Amino acid sequence: MATKLSQLNNSLGRLSKKFGKKPKDWTLLAIKTAEVIFKNRVFNEGKATSGQSFGRYKTKQWVKKRAAKGRQTARKDLQMTGDFRRAIKPVRKTDNRMTLEFTGDEVLLKIADGQENQIGKGDIFEFSEKEKKEIFTRVEKEIDRDIRKMTKESFK
Repeated sequence: MATKLSQLNNSLGRLSKKFGKKPKDWTLLAIKTAEVIFKNRVFNEGKATSGQSFGRYKTKQWVKKRAAKGRQTARKDLQMTGDFRRAIKPVRKTDNRMTLEFTGDEVLLKIADGQENQIGKGDIFEFSEKEKKEIFTRVEKEIDRDIRKMTKESFK
């Protein structure tokens, strides 16, 4: 049985309306996915972009200070107060473009630079190719799922 042209036009109209907000949603999904992957590597796993561990804290004085505050001391995690982690946030540049940035305090930017130099394992605050691929794959799957769902709903 053939689909009437008017029915196809209505279906395509419904489909195009569904796409209206989706690119913004996908951009947000991409940056939030990137944020989770990035923060997990840096703050939970304690690893540089290369995958190398940050290592241990270098001074006994710093280990004691962390222990006194109830922080773990087995490995460097860049989370004494949590301010550093909270300062890394998604920032919307345009409707369809967002970045992950240090926000607020200039001191935190200096700390970030200092940590990369002190740890000496290369970049910390960059995405690895593996991370980029993981972000792309996750977002691509979500976009595919959304498009299938929108198409199915529009052509009922």
